[in-house]
Amino acid sequence: MPHFYVRLTINAEPLFAFYREQKPRTNCTLNDCVVLAVGRAMAEFPGVRSQIQGDEIVEYPHANIGIAVGVDDGLVVPVVRNVETLTLAQLAAEAKRVVENARKGKLENIGLGNFTITNLGMFGVEEFSAIINPPESAILALGTVRETVIVADGAMRPGRVMTMTLSADHRIVDGLLGAKFLARLKEVLENPSKELT
Repeated sequence: MPHFYVRLTINAEPLFAFYREQKPRTNCTLNDCVVLAVGRAMAEFPGVRSQIQGDEIVEYPHANIGIAVGVDDGLVVPVVRNVETLTLAQLAAEAKRVVENARKGKLENIGLGNFTITNLGMFGVEEFSAIINPPESAILALGTVRETVIVADGAMRPGRVMTMTLSADHRIVDGLLGAKFLARLKEVLENPSKELT
């Protein structure tokens, strides 16, 4: 598979604040907020909602996102379907359900995913490159939300950032599409109150 990587670091302050505000109401995780943002961004980019099937590229109408889950004997990827149509509360409940079922050995919607998200942030990993889950178009690797010094307009201030790395199958998603998708995702994640409610 001819794959390539695009890496981008976002200002995670708005995302972190949005997550803390929404958690009491929706029981969401920070990962749920990112999954929903990815689904909303995927709605605008058909190439990222596609799979390679044989010699053909098959475009899906919805964002079906696999969530990488660590289990005792490796990694499994249950899929949440139609992510872009869900509210944050609906997504949080569905993601929790499919992840819990996966840990019990029951995988859902296998083969229907067109994109995967994998997150090692809980281990303090700042960034990494993930391997695409065939026949999907891409996988997004999330690093930890970390405190850092942000420089804006020549002034320094404390802040939070998160680095994301997109691994994409070049037969479906070329460099320009990958960059446009990540730029749109950055916009959604940095404006979650507007984009995710």
